[in-house]
Amino acid sequence: MPRRPSRRLGPGPLLARAGCLLLVAAASAPSSTAGPLEPTGSSPGYAKERSSVSAPAAFAILAWDSLNQEWGAAAVSRWISIGSRSLHARAGAGAWVGLELPDPRGAGLALERMAGGLPARVALDSLLAGDARRGERQAALMDRAGGVAAFTGDLCPAWAGERTGRGYVCQGVGLRNGGTLQAMGRTFETAGGTLGERLVAAIEAAESAGPLREDGESAALLVVRDAGGPNGWSDRMVDLRVDQAQDAVQELRRIYAVHAATFLPAAYARFGDMAKRRGDSISADREYARAEAGFRVAVARSPKDPDALNELAWFLATHDRELEDALRFVKAAIVARPQDSNLYDTLAETEYRSGSLNRAIEAMARAVKYSGGAQRYADRLRRWERERSALEGKSTPDAGLRPNR
Repeated sequence: MPRRPSRRLGPGPLLARAGCLLLVAAASAPSSTAGPLEPTGSSPGYAKERSSVSAPAAFAILAWDSLNQEWGAAAVSRWISIGSRSLHARAGAGAWVGLELPDPRGAGLALERMAGGLPARVALDSLLAGDARRGERQAALMDRAGGVAAFTGDLCPAWAGERTGRGYVCQGVGLRNGGTLQAMGRTFETAGGTLGERLVAAIEAAESAGPLREDGESAALLVVRDAGGPNGWSDRMVDLRVDQAQDAVQELRRIYAVHAATFLPAAYARFGDMAKRRGDSISADREYARAEAGFRVAVARSPKDPDALNELAWFLATHDRELEDALRFVKAAIVARPQDSNLYDTLAETEYRSGSLNRAIEAMARAVKYSGGAQRYADRLRRWERERSALEGKSTPDAGLRPNR
C-alpha cells in the first residue's frame, strides 16, 4: 500500500475540511485577460492568503476542442487516485474536475443540467446556492457550447486560483504560486496535436514549473467524444489513470502513447466513416489521415507484431489507401503467424481491392481452412467464386481475373 504524502498528517481533520470542489471549464476569453496572479470571473481574493491548513497540492486543466467536439481534463495530485475521484465529463454536456472535497453528485447533476441546455453559469450558481461550505470550494463548469463559469472560495488553502484562456482553464490548490498554472496554460496554447496530446503536454509543463512529487503522486487524463470509446459503445475516448507513482506524469505520458497506438486509430477511422456517410469529405479525410498516422506509429513501435501489421493493412485496404503498402504489411504479418485466418481475410480483401480476383479467392480459401470453415469467410468465398464464373475468359496476364469494383 503506497504511503501518503509526508505533509499529509492523516485522514481525520484534513478530510473533514478538504475544501475546493473543482469544476473546471474551457473559457471563451483569451488568456491575456486573466494572468496567473489576477482575479478571474467570480473568484474573490484570487491569490490572497487563505487557510494555513496543509492540503495535498494538486493542479488540473480542462479544455474543449470545438472542431472535433471533444471535452478533456487532466489532473495531478500529491495524493493518490486523482482520476477516480476528480475527473468527470460527458460528450455533448460538458466536463468537471474536483481537486478537493469532490462531490460526484454535484458533478453528475451539473452535467445532466448542461446536457439539457443549461448554461454553465446557471448550473454552477445552482450548485453553490445554499452551500454551507462554499467558502472552501473552488469550482468551474464548462457547458456543451464551451461556456464557462468559475468560483474560488476565500477559505481554499493557499495558493489556490485559476488561469483561463481560449478553450481551456487551469486551476490549482496548495501550490507555491501561480507560476505552475501559467506554465500549464501557455503550453496548452502553443502545443500541437490532439486534445489529449495537448493536455499531457500542459501538465508536463506544470510539473516542471512546480513539481508535486514527494513520496509520489497520481495523474489522470480523460477525453470524451460521442462514440469515441472502443467500438463506439461509449464516449470515453481516453480514460487513463496512474493512481500512484514516483513520477506519475511521465508514467501517464507513457501509457497514453500506448493507448494512442492501440485504440485511437480505430476511433479516428470510425469518425472518418461517419463523416463520409454524412457527406463531409473534408472531415473524413482529416480523420482518415489521423487514423493512418496512428496505425503506422503502432507498426513503427512493433514492426514485427502481426496484429499491428494487420490493423494497418486492413485500414489501408478497406479505405483504398496505398494498396501496395497494405499487401506488404499483411504478407509480413502472415510470415509471423502463417495459419491465422484473420490475416488471410485481410490478404483476400487487399488482393480483391487491388484487382486480383484469383489471388483473393486463394487467400479466402485459406481463411476458410484455418478458421475451421467460418461462415463469414465461406460466404465471401462462394460470392467471389460466382463472380469469377461470370468473368470467365476475361483474365489479365498479371493480376488474374479482375473483379468489378
